[in-house]
Amino acid sequence: MAAEGTFVATGTPPTFTFAVRLGAADTGTCRWLHRLLGVGFVHSYPRRKPHYDDEVCFAVRALEDLVEVVVPFMDEHLPPSYKRSQFEAWKHELLKYWEDDASRRRPCTVVDCEALQRAKGLCRRHYYGAFGR
Repeated sequence: MAAEGTFVATGTPPTFTFAVRLGAADTGTCRWLHRLLGVGFVHSYPRRKPHYDDEVCFAVRALEDLVEVVVPFMDEHLPPSYKRSQFEAWKHELLKYWEDDASRRRPCTVVDCEALQRAKGLCRRHYYGAFGR
């Protein structure tokens, strides 16, 4: 990860990616990462120029997978390095977006209710109970 891993945040709203791109001879490494983390995908790409090698890429783009799998894995295993500082900056952006702006259904705002929100921060039961239906 420290050499070949990349942490990317692009666009508005941002798209976050963790990727490892290698020469086609290292396809096994990308497949191993896919099995190890249990998320993401592996794609092969033809060479971009005649003197280049074919490429293989392991990537994770799903926000939930990045937050729940990639971040904890990197927190535990990525050693102090320049790549670690890149990861920390990317993680800060990712987690801020996840908490504040990501389009996802959150739990009901009523204390001890685990149901997902439907409208106005309430689950179906609390929303319709509050509005008399």
